[in-house]
Amino acid sequence: MQNPHRIFRRALLGVGIGAALLSAGCQSSTPDSQDKPAVAAKAEPPPGPAEFVVPLCPNAKCGVFDSHGKLLVPFEHGYENVMIAFAKDHVLALKDGQWSLFDVRSGQKLKDLATSSDDLYTLPGGELFGFKRDGKIGLIDEQGKDVQPPHYDDLFAGGHDQYIGYVVNGKNGLLDLQGKVLAEPLYDELAVNDDFDRYGGLVDGKRGEQEWLVNLKDGSQKQVSYSRLSKLADGHMVASDDAGKQGLADAKGELTIPLKYEWLGTPGAGLVAFREAADQPCGYLDYQGKVAIAAKFASCEPFGQHGALAKAQPASEGAESKFGVIGRDGQWLAPPGYDYADSAGRTTLGMLNDVPGLTLVGHQVTPLQFTWGIYDTDHGREVLAPKYDTLGALTADRFVFSDAQSPHVDFTLLGDTQSVPAIGVMDAAGKVLLKPEQFVDIQLDKNGRYLVAEDGAAVPHQALYDLDGHQLVPPQWNELKIDPVRRAIFAYAVDGTGDDANHELRAVYDLQGKPLFQSKTTACGAEQVLDGDGKVIWPQDPTPYCPKPDAGASG
Repeated sequence: MQNPHRIFRRALLGVGIGAALLSAGCQSSTPDSQDKPAVAAKAEPPPGPAEFVVPLCPNAKCGVFDSHGKLLVPFEHGYENVMIAFAKDHVLALKDGQWSLFDVRSGQKLKDLATSSDDLYTLPGGELFGFKRDGKIGLIDEQGKDVQPPHYDDLFAGGHDQYIGYVVNGKNGLLDLQGKVLAEPLYDELAVNDDFDRYGGLVDGKRGEQEWLVNLKDGSQKQVSYSRLSKLADGHMVASDDAGKQGLADAKGELTIPLKYEWLGTPGAGLVAFREAADQPCGYLDYQGKVAIAAKFASCEPFGQHGALAKAQPASEGAESKFGVIGRDGQWLAPPGYDYADSAGRTTLGMLNDVPGLTLVGHQVTPLQFTWGIYDTDHGREVLAPKYDTLGALTADRFVFSDAQSPHVDFTLLGDTQSVPAIGVMDAAGKVLLKPEQFVDIQLDKNGRYLVAEDGAAVPHQALYDLDGHQLVPPQWNELKIDPVRRAIFAYAVDGTGDDANHELRAVYDLQGKPLFQSKTTACGAEQVLDGDGKVIWPQDPTPYCPKPDAGASG
């Protein structure tokens, strides 16, 4: 059964994994999280899916499959509704007006929990469930054993399902995914919306006017003098305070350069660019704050092992200058010749993000047009010459691109549709692996194994490819979630956009893209469930489940 709750509401079937919790209303103090890993390691094909059970509710009938595609609970005699959790053996299901914890393999009911879905929560990791009793929330594991007694006022998802946040008397604390307390309820705010693996597992928090860090790895906490950290690069992060001053912190959050600079760049190869004031030139510091290259450039990009792109100071006021490559002594290794240089990565919204060892370079064609290339600052060579209309690095050997031959496709954002070049994927030798034909965005997944491609529809369709451009999952679903722990890919149909979107589970694949099962909508509007070979599981005859015409409709 579908349930169009808002994102972060309690999740019945049809609501995505990440929508399984009620938000505590905390605002993230970290930047956008859409950038991807710089390097993808191609691995041997993974084993089949881990052991888990997954419910599916076509035609208002709920059955449960195992991770091999075997139907454990038949649709005709199943549950009235089920909460998504992907536990090993158990589900929270509604039967005869009662929400209970069931062992789906044996059919045994383990514990009655609630009569309303508003009193139940699914939690990140799929190992725990939340339940409300006398206005407070407690935690149980999938066997029904108590993990935390009911004393929480609220729960919220932390990071990319990396921890569980809770609220007690208006204060926030943290639990790990097994329910162990990482931080007592001491915080007025906690950052909740980012991937904290990219910050060394450090979470920003506020206690009154004090700034704190919580380490998700061990639960250690400490007060700090800054309010924000950039993503981890070369073992360091740029720290910023509310006054706009920046310094450098190591992977534990300890400042190695004090908060005194107007701007620090992305750390790389032992150096970080600095600017003491907005109207002053930039140079480079080592990670202890010693000046390694004097401030004499107009613009400074991150260092690789070979060098960095830097822009020469204009010869006179109003004059133009170009980017060249400098060495660690600040001298030119390649003379200025590029009109533009910036971060080589490309986010889903077309913004730029850092990719270690690579820099985007450009030649200006007209006042509003550039051609783009990639310079390798680790090896001191131009990987791709500036001739592409769109270019972005996914890894050191995979790039998204469009060129003069790329067809234009429609792209709809916030109700506005425009024609944009389709993008494809090529390797560092310029060999096209995925032709630019239909997609407006292609990203590397977090684990570096797959390419996730999106078309330009208002609610985009996602497709999945391997790193060589071979299609694994076609673009028929709106959202694909790759779960390396369960070794499976979950596919969703999405109705609506933003916080009001309803995410309905429609298919499950193994990590090679083979379907374990999937549902399809028939011509009459009923749903049929198919096995991994495309054979109908249920219903064999969809006619009884075809939606009835609106009784109030004329004609």
